[in-house]
Order: sequence, then C-alpha cells, then structure tokens
Amino acid sequence: MAAITRWLTRHRQKFVHAARMTTASVAAFALVRAIGLPGGPWAVITPLVVNQTSVGGSLKAVFEQFVGSLFGAVYGAAVALAIAPDDPLSRAAALVIALAPPSILAAFSFGFRIAPVTAALMLLLSGVDVEAGPLGLAASRILEVGLGCGVGLLVSVLVVPARASRSVLETTAQVASLLAAQLEALASGSDAKQAELGSLAVTTRESLIRLEALVQEAARERRSRLTDIPDVEPLLRTMRRLRHDVSMLRRAAREAGHDTLHEPAAHSWLHAAATGATTLRRVGEALLGRRAPEDSNALAQAVRAYRNALDEMRRAGVTRSLSTATLGRLFGIGFALEQFRRDLDDLIERSGEIHTSRNRPARFR
Repeated sequence: MAAITRWLTRHRQKFVHAARMTTASVAAFALVRAIGLPGGPWAVITPLVVNQTSVGGSLKAVFEQFVGSLFGAVYGAAVALAIAPDDPLSRAAALVIALAPPSILAAFSFGFRIAPVTAALMLLLSGVDVEAGPLGLAASRILEVGLGCGVGLLVSVLVVPARASRSVLETTAQVASLLAAQLEALASGSDAKQAELGSLAVTTRESLIRLEALVQEAARERRSRLTDIPDVEPLLRTMRRLRHDVSMLRRAAREAGHDTLHEPAAHSWLHAAATGATTLRRVGEALLGRRAPEDSNALAQAVRAYRNALDEMRRAGVTRSLSTATLGRLFGIGFALEQFRRDLDDLIERSGEIHTSRNRPARFR
C-alpha cells in the first residue's frame, strides 16, 4: 500500500493533467449540446490537444490550433470553391494546391501542423457534404475549434492550474541541486563519488533543456498576465553560466588532481567546493519558497582562502617545481571559483526578486 501511495504521489501531476483533459473535453461536449451545435466532434477533440501540462503551454497550443485551423479552413474552402473538383484527377490536383502552402507553414512551425489537415478535410468533405458546401464546412470547423480552444484554455486556468512559472522555479531548484551534487562529488575526493560526475552532468543538461521550454511557456503567462513572478529569462541565463562554471571546475580539478595541490591549497579547494554546493542547495530552497535567500559571503571567503593558499605556495617556492600546465590548472581553479561566485551572486539576486514578488499581494497563485 505504501508503494502504491508513493507511486501515486510521484505521478500526481500526470493524473492532474489527465483530469484536466477529461474535464475540458466533457465540458466542451456539454456546451455543444447546450447551444445546439450540430455534430461538434472537433469541439470535443480540440480541448484534448490544447490542454498542456502548464497554462503557458496551453496558451501556445490554443494559438497554434486556432490559427492553423482558421488558415486551413479558409484556404481549403477557397480552393474547393475555385476549382470545384468533380473527378479524381481534378480532385488530386486540388488536393496538391490545398496542401502545399499549409504544409510549408507546418514545416516552419511544427505547432501549425493542424493547418494542412484542416485544408484537406475542407476539400475532401466538401464533395461529401454537398448541402453544407465549402463555406459551411469552414464556418463549422472554425466555430467548433474556437469553442474547443476556449473551453480547453479555461479549464487549464481554472482546474488545478499548473503555472509554467512555478515549474520554472522547481526545475531551476532541481538544476541547482544537481550542480551542488557535482561539487559535493568533487569535494569528497572519493573515486566512487567522482565516477558519478558523468551521469550527473548528463542529467543537468537534460534538466536545463526542460528549463528552456518552461521559460518560453512562462513568458506567455507573463504576457497574458497570468502570473506575478518576475521575468525568468535571466534565471535561465544564470543557470547556463553556473553549469559552465561547474564544468570548468570539474575539468580543472580532474586535470590538476588532489595530489598536485599543496596541503593548504587542497584544503581550501575542497572547502570552497563544499561551500558552493551548500549555497546552491540553499538558493534552491529559497526558489521553492522554503527559506529566504542569503548572500554568498561564505563562498567569497572560501575563494579568498584558496587564492591565499596559492600565494603561500608561491612564497614557499612550491610552484617552482610544478610544470607550466599544472600551474595553469591550479590558477584556473581560482579563476573558475571566482567566476562561479559572481554567477552565484547573480542567482541569489534573482531568487531575492522572486522572494519579494511572493510577499507582495498577488492576483494569481
């Protein structure tokens, strides 16, 4: 029973999304019957297509579905009226003409793939439903799709809404946790822990790709005034830089090796990596609203201690016995740590802005 409960909790969002899709489709069916719209299959099907996992995603799908259907219906009806195919050859020629421009639109933007489908339906069904004609079919199609888009978007906003802006913060916290795990593996000095660095880096990259998509959806929510969270595009840029910083640290530390470092420098490096990991985890908690954001003074002191350790190595003459490549890596760690600290300061500033926006009276939550 406990395993089932954990599984349901882990997949809660998927079940909520399925409930939204079902609710939207049933609501569209009820509306079709209430207003007496004949047929109405597209009104019932469309909410299943436009209802995405977030409100921002639904906004994008609604726009593409409606614009694609509108263009396909109008263009397909125009081709059917202009050519009026009455034999297989003319119908094939009309189909080519009807499909080419909408297919080009779909090729440039995959979201508009409904346009050629609608154009083909207008042409093929106009010969079957003679009474309605091309114009009647086009009007019916646009009305049904518009109704389905409206119901789908309304359900997405009202029924357990999943804000992309909230998902951005959760995914950013996840990326911060993954970067922290990489730093912790570096700081551990354990071969077993460092063997996990490759898989952690891959998971981090995949999470960043998902974050990029969510940021685009969150931008649509902001334009539609469906969220009060500040612009999250700078958050994405900062996380990209932090991922690059951790990659530089991982590479420099691996090439330099702990045995190359003089004891004070080795201790300072491990302390700086551990401090950076702790700060990243705390910023992730701040993004999730679990704590107020904090500064990076501890990391700044750790970075300063590493630089001081290098200066001590130089004064003690230890650096004279090291190769130029090794020295470059050691000082490269210092440069990467300083850059990491600056970018982490930027992330802390972004999390502070988000924390402030949460504490203001908000229209949407």
